[in-house]
Amino acid sequence: MEITLNRHAEELLRTALARHPNRSATEILEQALTEHVERETDTTAAAHKLTRAEFRTWLDQFTAYSDKIPSMAGMTFSREMIYRDGD
Repeated sequence: MEITLNRHAEELLRTALARHPNRSATEILEQALTEHVERETDTTAAAHKLTRAEFRTWLDQFTAYSDKIPSMAGMTFSREMIYRDGD
């Protein structure tokens, strides 16, 4: 497979080669593509945007245990405080 890079991509590759002189252009491009694909297929919660209903469900589950969290003076909150401005 042959790939033609535009000027910007060529400059990015030159910069990467200068930073990593012991690596080939092929290695750098392969790593970049691998990382890109991994980010695209990431299924962690951070990559999944919750709908409003999913977020409320998660928040309900999370706050259901708030009474089991030990109090810390000046840093406590209640379920009512969480929902006070949300409705």
